[in-house]
Amino acid sequence: MYEEDIEHALRARKYNAIRADERELINAITYDTDGIIKRHPCFGYSEEFIGELQEHDINVCEPDENSDENWTFTLPLMYREE
Repeated sequence: MYEEDIEHALRARKYNAIRADERELINAITYDTDGIIKRHPCFGYSEEFIGELQEHDINVCEPDENSDENWTFTLPLMYREE
């Protein structure tokens, strides 16, 4: 009787967690000065979000691609208009 409601709630929970992780990363990008951001492997990101990052020249290494098993985001060099 509650199966569909529970499944919907679990999908919504996962969706909301991924969106929160994405918003947190966008905030980190905004204030980063080092050019490399690392995040724990339990963080999740949608394929669409990863694709957008890559389209903006942000290099994305997934946890299984790194020796330290973290997400690693390498930002493009900062530039200043003069």
